[in-house]
Amino acid sequence: MELGLWVSILPSVFAILLAMITRQVIPSLLAGLWLGAFIKSPGFLSSLSGTISYILAMLSDTGNLDVLLFLYVFSGLVTMIQLAGGVSGFTHLMERVVQSARGALLSVAALAPITFIDCGFRVVAAGAVTKPLAKEFKVSPERLAFTLNNTASPLISLIPIATTYVGYMLGVLAVGLRSAGVAGSPFIIFLQTIPFNFFSFTAILTALLSIFSPWQFREMAEADKKAALEDGERHKPAPKGIKNNVRGVRGVPAFGHEAAEDLTPGEARRLDTARDQMGTAAGKDINVTSSKHNENEMKKSNGEGPNAPVNMEHDHDMEIKSKLPPRALNLLIPIGILIPLSFLMVWLDGRAKGDTLLEIFSQANASRAMFQALFLTTVITALLYLLQRLSLKDLTNGFIKGGNKLMVTIVILVVAWPIATVSRDLGLPKLIETTLGATLPAVWVPAAAFVITAAVTYFIGSSWGSWALMMPLAIPLAAASGASIPLAAAAVFSGGTFGDVTSPLSGMTAMSSGVAEAEHMSYVRAMTPYNLTAGAAAALLFVVVPMLI
Repeated sequence: MELGLWVSILPSVFAILLAMITRQVIPSLLAGLWLGAFIKSPGFLSSLSGTISYILAMLSDTGNLDVLLFLYVFSGLVTMIQLAGGVSGFTHLMERVVQSARGALLSVAALAPITFIDCGFRVVAAGAVTKPLAKEFKVSPERLAFTLNNTASPLISLIPIATTYVGYMLGVLAVGLRSAGVAGSPFIIFLQTIPFNFFSFTAILTALLSIFSPWQFREMAEADKKAALEDGERHKPAPKGIKNNVRGVRGVPAFGHEAAEDLTPGEARRLDTARDQMGTAAGKDINVTSSKHNENEMKKSNGEGPNAPVNMEHDHDMEIKSKLPPRALNLLIPIGILIPLSFLMVWLDGRAKGDTLLEIFSQANASRAMFQALFLTTVITALLYLLQRLSLKDLTNGFIKGGNKLMVTIVILVVAWPIATVSRDLGLPKLIETTLGATLPAVWVPAAAFVITAAVTYFIGSSWGSWALMMPLAIPLAAASGASIPLAAAAVFSGGTFGDVTSPLSGMTAMSSGVAEAEHMSYVRAMTPYNLTAGAAAALLFVVVPMLI
């Protein structure tokens, strides 16, 4: 083995270490790219020229541009839906059916078919619907934040179409495959990773089971008890027919009033008032942070404070003013168009290239087909809103504002993609083949990829950043050692998702606590034992499953 091959890992390793130290992904990736260009062509001007050339080469690839445009347009569409009152309209529908604390929490999961298109959108939309109900039924802010967060990115990362995640995940998979010199469809690889994305499954299952479990970790149990005891009138009798059938947890009301406790007349009146106020507020604007502390936490998550964490992939602007009255159809119609249209476009693109359904989808240009579906959906949605007298100016401004929320993500991709190329040019695939590929047993590759990616994400706070850093290492390692590439890629996705929902530096963690109006570190302490349990279960699966397949 040539000693010079070891320099091929320096761009990625340097970027990872610098991101952990500075907690800034983009400058770290750019520094790693420049280092790789300098090693390949020493000299300041030549390395600067090489850095720019690598970036321009990535941007000249039409497949890469499809992914970048997909992300921008999708985020713009989400904001258009919020402007048109789609989220607030669906809020009114949910208020009619939720009658208990557990019902309020389960409604978070029930909203998945409507809010799955983006994790930030899901937390904001589901939070806007469920927060007033959670308050009325004495659900602790920590538990609401936990339920919102663990059913956001873990769920959305499992969905293979019509989400902001799928375009990015296909992009990082393409980078990993190029780094390994492996031919294949990123879309098919992504489909193959879904059953092995173990942390997503364990995270969702842990959150849902905790709603019903008679046993809770101490911090969460104390938060539930505090929320249940906040109303001093809870023991007063209620008018006949007004019931709150929420069972306690071994003497402690888990997320509501005590078992078979009746609402007081004051509580009933407050419920009606809260619902009326929710309808008014939802029709005007969605403002999910109400305390100064949580505003400060959100500023930190967006990189505005002195102790700001990693500049995350989403610009989580929490306040979107609706310009139309609340209408649930303004949310349901775009989603109802986008999902079948995405499948149709992928099928139309691939039908001339294959005979079987699998061949059609594997040969189709999925990123282009899904972008076409998204573009058509956005145009149809804009026309629908124009017919409802939402001005073209508001639509245009809202679309651009929404698209700009993902500019950080887009820049991460633009800088991360060339790192894989320069590492390959320096000999990374050959290095992995002659070192770890020959010594690390294939069955341990997925577990190692999961643990390392989880640690990286926890310290830098960005799942998308860690995916961009780790995928170009994990897939070549799997290819060289003979491990399953889909399983190794799924381990990277799982590790990133673990950090996304667990790290106190994560934008989604801060966003969830802000939406639920939970004190940020109180929420982090309450949810960490649950996510560590889910992470341990996922790690065990990444050890056992490779031995069975």
